[in-house]
Order: sequence, then structure tokens, then C-alpha cells
Amino acid sequence: AQDAELFGSGVDKAVPPLSPDPLIPIDIDPPLHGAYRRIVLPHFSPGAAKRWRPGIRQLATELVDDFIESGRADIVQQLTTPLPARWILQMLGLDDSRWPEWVHWIHSSIHDRTHDPERAGEGVTNIYSSIMAAMEDRRTNGFGDDLISIILQAEVEGAPLTDEQVIGYVFLLMLGGMDTTSGLTGNTLVRLHNDPALRQQLIDHPELLDTATEEFLRHDTPTQGLYRIVKRDCEFHGQQLSAGDRVTLMFASGNRDPKVFDQPEEIDLTRSPNRHLAFSLGPHRCLGSNFAGVMFQEMIAEVLERIPDFAIDGEVVRFEDAGDVYAVRHLPIRFTPGPRLASRSG
Repeated sequence: AQDAELFGSGVDKAVPPLSPDPLIPIDIDPPLHGAYRRIVLPHFSPGAAKRWRPGIRQLATELVDDFIESGRADIVQQLTTPLPARWILQMLGLDDSRWPEWVHWIHSSIHDRTHDPERAGEGVTNIYSSIMAAMEDRRTNGFGDDLISIILQAEVEGAPLTDEQVIGYVFLLMLGGMDTTSGLTGNTLVRLHNDPALRQQLIDHPELLDTATEEFLRHDTPTQGLYRIVKRDCEFHGQQLSAGDRVTLMFASGNRDPKVFDQPEEIDLTRSPNRHLAFSLGPHRCLGSNFAGVMFQEMIAEVLERIPDFAIDGEVVRFEDAGDVYAVRHLPIRFTPGPRLASRSG
């Protein structure tokens, strides 16, 4: 992950390919990669995530309000999926009320690629055409402070991005915003259901949520791995590699490495240090990691404060293809009904 000279990030690395055009910046190698990444980097900083935290919690409260009186919910469809989807749509300056439509397209493009490539292609087509419409709207009616406007006005090496590059950039931001954070949160809720003592520990000691976040990222990471292309013939740890080979960086395996983590199969909410690979590392470390942590924490805190006795009540349905994202699609739960809350200030 840190050797871009040997292991490249070209668009052909994915199995199967996701897009014929490079998705910026994940399909770009250094040093150009850094120039593309810096376009939006300030908007994904720790400070930016901190400023968004009250609004993210408010959104979590509103989403739980929508089902808390019923005593039942599909927590993935009604909380962990819409919250990050609505957040990234707001960041992009798009109508967040259309989140179900966007999520359907994104999930099809990722999870249907191997078993239903036609539906996956339709998802990509809908995403691309809708992004193009948003680009045209900004060019016609003026730019704002949203990420699409910022990317459209950016220059790299003295030239603006092409339309294809802008579309790929926005597409990638949506992929990160609409899949992985929900995956982590759903995986964690399943874990807390299966381990009542672990759940009670977090309820009794909410101050552990910071270190717990890193531990759930390590133990139940939704991003199992990513791909690279070998740039030249070489021997790597005794294995002969040839130029053009595709390799998998299996982050989930590294996160269970007993040479790095004591009792790696166990969840230790106080584990520190915790040098997990859930966000990758090196120049391509996850751009949205700060926001992912904030959204995860606010959703988990909202659940444990308001529906602490939740229990799985039906079949847990995972996405058919976990090659890119290991995540829950449906998680039906029941719980003691509670009251809606007045809007939080902040």
C-alpha cells in the first residue's frame, strides 16, 4: 500500500473492473494522486468532521424518531444506510431526499457486478447521467460551496478536470459515502446482539466509544481488501510477480495478524495501540475516514441510548458479493418502544 513504485493503482486493477475510466483519486498513482486528492482534502479533515458532528447526531435522532414508537425496524434500511447517504448528498450539494434512488444505483454498481452485470451497468449509467445533470446545473446557474462546484472549478497542473474526471471523482465520493460506513455499523450491531456483555460494556462505559470504534473497524471491517497492479517483474517475499499481475491487499487478514494483535479474534474495546488496516494506509488511505468514525459513533450512541435492548428479529441479509464491501443489507430488529425526541439544538 505504501509502495506505489511497484504496486500501481491503475483502473484495470479491480476484479471485475468497476469503471472504464479512472476514478479520481483512487485510480491515480503519486505524485499526481496527491494533487487530485488535495482538491477536497480540507473538506474531509478532522476539523470538518467535528463541525459536522452535531448535524450528524441530529440526523440520527430524526431517523430513529421515525421508527422508535413502533418497536420494530430494519435498522440498516432505516438508519445506517440513509444517514451516510444523506450526508454525502448534502456535501455534494444534491437533493438528499433522493437518497433511496442513489443508494439503489450505488449498491447495484458495487454488489451486482459479478452476478448481474447488466443491472450493475444500469446503476452506473444512472449515476453518471445524474452527475452530468448536476454539473450542467452549476455551469448554467452558478457555483456554490458544495463539493461538485469545488471539483468543477479545480485545476491540476494548470488545467481543469475533464468531465470524465469530474464524474469519476463524484462517483467515488458517493461509493465511499453510501456503502462502507453503513457496512461497519451494521456489522457492529450484529456483533453487539450476539455478545450481550460487549453491548453492556459500551452502555455502562460510553467513554470507550473512541477506542471501540477502532476495534470494530479492525475486527469487522467492511472493506475486506483492495487491488493493485504489479508494475514490473520482481520477487516479493519469495513469490515471483510479473508486470501486469493483479494482487489483492487483504486488509481483513492483516487486521487479524497475531504478530501484530494480541488475541486478534477477540474484541477488546480498550485495545491500544490499534494499527488496523480498515482504512488502508499510505497515500491512498481512506479520504473519508474522519467522517466515517463520527457517523459510526453517533449512530451507535443513538441506538444504545434510545433502544438499548434491541434484538435481531428475523433474517440477517448480507450483500451477495462481499468482494469489495462486507456489509448487511437488511437487519430486522425489535425493541421496547420509546418516545420521539424534540429537535436537539447545536
